[in-house]
Amino acid sequence: MDLLKKGMNEDVWNMDWTTIGCLGRAGAKKQVKARIISKAGGIWACAGLKDAIEGCSAAFGMLLEAKNTLEDGQRFKAGQVVMYWAGSARMVLAMERSALNLAQYACGIATATAELTDIVARTWKKYSKTAKTSAPRVTATRKTLPFYRDLAIHSVVCGGGRSHRVNLAGGVLVKENHIAAAGGIAGAVKGARAAAPHGLKIEVEVRNQIELQQAVEAGADAVLLDNFKAAQVKKAIVFLKTAAPGVLVEASGGINDRNIQSFVLPGVDVISCGGLTHSVRAVDFTLLVDG
Repeated sequence: MDLLKKGMNEDVWNMDWTTIGCLGRAGAKKQVKARIISKAGGIWACAGLKDAIEGCSAAFGMLLEAKNTLEDGQRFKAGQVVMYWAGSARMVLAMERSALNLAQYACGIATATAELTDIVARTWKKYSKTAKTSAPRVTATRKTLPFYRDLAIHSVVCGGGRSHRVNLAGGVLVKENHIAAAGGIAGAVKGARAAAPHGLKIEVEVRNQIELQQAVEAGADAVLLDNFKAAQVKKAIVFLKTAAPGVLVEASGGINDRNIQSFVLPGVDVISCGGLTHSVRAVDFTLLVDG
């Protein structure tokens, strides 16, 4: 509700001269019905939009009722009705764009995530009978717009993905700048372990085989293989089987629908994809008023 309300206030909905003029004197009382229709296929991630619409319209004193036709995580096709609205004509017209923007953003993330998780599932079939580990989990990153993280992560989950660290307090990830500031991987890991709450794993981002070895020697619980090519990832897995078999392995950096298949390997536990949330391709919707 908060994002929708902020969006409408940003749009200065109460000074929508177009709607006020077109509806005339009857505008405050006129009631209409409307439908949101998808213009492309995708994954629904907006079940919560119903409560946001109803709560926001009530807060503004012009009531709307909304009805979802889908549950979060369900697929929809182009031309499918995904929501019905009924109530104040003025509120429908004022809220239209803000609501559609949120739906397009959320479903874009969910749809892109589902594409990646589907590729992972298909690729893993060739390993499923012999691998001693499960298929890699697809996760998002913290590369989200300010204040949109909860919606972005929710959308990733709707698409079959997982969250990474939701925020800085949610985990320890020692990155290159931490290492530079601390004077090296060993010092950074030692300091992070001393400061972090009990139970949090210490993950270290590494850029090459030398840093990987240093992270293992420093006692890292997990390693993020940053911008490793698939061949380098395979080499790292071989090393870790002997040197640190319990370390969690994450592949990250430039991974997308065109190359993720190469990183679906036994020994890779996590594949994180910043593009899921920093380069969102919206799913287009339209709202039509029925009168």
